[in-house]
Amino acid sequence: MKKQIIAMTGAVALAAAGFIGGSFVNEAEAQSDGKAPVILIVNRAQVIAQSKAGKTIPDQAESLKGSVEKELEAEADKLKKEIESFQKNASLMSDEVRQKTEQDLAVRSQYGLPQRVQIMEQAFSGVVQRAQEQILIESQPILKEIVDRRGATVLLDRSAVMYAAPETDITQEVIAALDKKFPKVEVQKISLAEIEKRILEAQANQANAANNKK
Repeated sequence: MKKQIIAMTGAVALAAAGFIGGSFVNEAEAQSDGKAPVILIVNRAQVIAQSKAGKTIPDQAESLKGSVEKELEAEADKLKKEIESFQKNASLMSDEVRQKTEQDLAVRSQYGLPQRVQIMEQAFSGVVQRAQEQILIESQPILKEIVDRRGATVLLDRSAVMYAAPETDITQEVIAALDKKFPKVEVQKISLAEIEKRILEAQANQANAANNKK
């Protein structure tokens, strides 16, 4: 699980941190004529995985995932008990109440709970990704300082390069500076109550949009 979390450095996280296209260009230097480009390399995935801040993500995510799973299990147990109670008492209900209760339980079983599971999984992935994005955002001033100091014209991500001389790779230099500046990142907490709120807000927005079209 921890290795999977560390590996979650998608294109969205990288783009959000300002690394569009996998490169950073020093425009002032790039515009100068007659000079060979000075290219530096950084491994952003390594910055996330090996920095102090990045290493705080897996344990936080693991704890959060356990909390989320407990909430979903509790919700599933609650639904199961309600179904069992309905099955025992259905014969005592009026036809109208029995049909309404049966439909409600069926909807919650087929759509409600699975929808919450899906949204919780998406929310979990989202908070982990945002924590990773924050590390890359905090590294930007460090990258700019190194680029300016070395007079580089282009900074590329290691994933976009087939080969680079070791001296062009500034990854460890970035990690060392980042560890001093930003030793920990917080993974935002999520809960089933928050998910319920999001679902209600989304439903309300859809209803308002439908009303406005009329």
